[in-house]
Amino acid sequence: MIKDSGNARWGMQFIWPIKAEYLIAYLDEAYTQTIIARNARDYVWIMARTPTISDLDYNRLMLKVADLGYDIRKLRKVVHQKVPY
Repeated sequence: MIKDSGNARWGMQFIWPIKAEYLIAYLDEAYTQTIIARNARDYVWIMARTPTISDLDYNRLMLKVADLGYDIRKLRKVVHQKVPY
C-alpha cells in the first residue's frame, strides 16, 4: 500500500530492484471483479474471485479498460481452471 492513497494505489516488487505501480482502477460493488492498471498504460489486468467471468461482464470490463486509455486489441484472456480446496 502506498501511504495517503486510500488503499487504491499499491506497489509491487517482483525481483529487487524492479518495482511496479499497481492501481485499483475499478472494483465492483461486490468486490468480485477488479481492474488493475498503471499510469504508463503498459500493463492492465482484469481479475475476478472466480475462475471464469461471463462474456457480458468481460465485455463490460473491457470497455472500462478502453475508457482508461488502453488498446484492448492487446488484451489476452487467460483461461483458468477451478482449483479444488
